[in-house]
Amino acid sequence: MEARRLMDLARAVPETLLLVGTTEKVFASIKAARELLGGHTWSYDDADDPDSPPSGSAGGGGGRGDSGVSPNTAGGGGSLAGLGCNPGPDFWADLLATALAPDGPLPEAYCEITRLVSLHGEAGRVLVLCAARLGIQPGDAHNLGGGEPDGGAARVDLRPDDEAQAPWRRWKDLREAVVRHAHDALLALSSAASAVAAAEDFMRWRYAGSPRRNEWVSAVRELVRDARRSLGEARDSVKLMRDAVVCQYFETWMILNRA
Repeated sequence: MEARRLMDLARAVPETLLLVGTTEKVFASIKAARELLGGHTWSYDDADDPDSPPSGSAGGGGGRGDSGVSPNTAGGGGSLAGLGCNPGPDFWADLLATALAPDGPLPEAYCEITRLVSLHGEAGRVLVLCAARLGIQPGDAHNLGGGEPDGGAARVDLRPDDEAQAPWRRWKDLREAVVRHAHDALLALSSAASAVAAAEDFMRWRYAGSPRRNEWVSAVRELVRDARRSLGEARDSVKLMRDAVVCQYFETWMILNRA
């Protein structure tokens, strides 16, 4: 009875891994943030970005954003929205702030990745503990994150043959890859958020009479470009994370089917 309960619990792990490996929510959040920071809105060249809207598309014609107003609105002498024209700098600062709002795309993406990592880690712990108690885990349980919660020795089946150990070895390598790629994605999101916050500060505290106000505009545009680049890196890391989770899903079934 105990063995059946443990096996049922272990067989729920692949379902959790599949949930983590097929989610689209984090990609939707990253895409929304990248659209807010696109060159079609902030008047910089992102033609080499496959996610950028084509020239002349809705919201992308001639360097105009969804507001229908270009950051290079006439009357500003090359300054962002004219630094006093309508819409003024506060409009663009507010646009940046939407990306950082508690319900904005950047915090949403960060929280979603954190949630997925937590789910993935819990699924791994369940599998290792169940496998150790069932005697289907070769080698030392501690090396795979298992072992008894109270510090006692887990019951493991020490099988030296490579065929038995190979799935577990691959499973462990994939688990480490998931954590590594998730960490890279979170770092990239943090970099993007820092750049967006700095750009917002530039727009909030600009001084229209400053002789260097046009340089501020260039700095804002460069910060926005950097933030969008970091978001692309975060998206790529999440893709790698999901690929590793899907591979781990198949390795998990291979382990359980041999039990």
